[in-house]
Amino acid sequence: MSRYTKAAGLSRPGLYARRERDAEFAQEWDEAISTAIDTLEEEAWRRARDGVPEYLVTGKGLVLDKEGNPIMQNRYSDSLLTTLLKAHRPERYRERSTVEMNVTGSLAERLDEARKRVQTQSGKE
Repeated sequence: MSRYTKAAGLSRPGLYARRERDAEFAQEWDEAISTAIDTLEEEAWRRARDGVPEYLVTGKGLVLDKEGNPIMQNRYSDSLLTTLLKAHRPERYRERSTVEMNVTGSLAERLDEARKRVQTQSGKE
């Protein structure tokens, strides 16, 4: 955003101040941010689905075809695809972790049991 504020002859703090005092400006600001995020999301989907063309390179360098032209291949991002799936279908692709807790008995009873275990272990040493 700094590049655009300079090009328009505006200051970043000035824009934030206007956003605070002008509801219509704030709404337009939010819409612009939302549009930018939509564009980024579309690009992420494209890269995950279609890949990004890049030169084929090995430890020996650039790989060339029979005519001496560099060979291109598409690189796909599994991590980007996974991130998109988690965002749009969390019920199916979220991380599955569980926490088991013993909620029976009172806190005082559990503290007494822990204290006894510590005393028993200390006595054995």
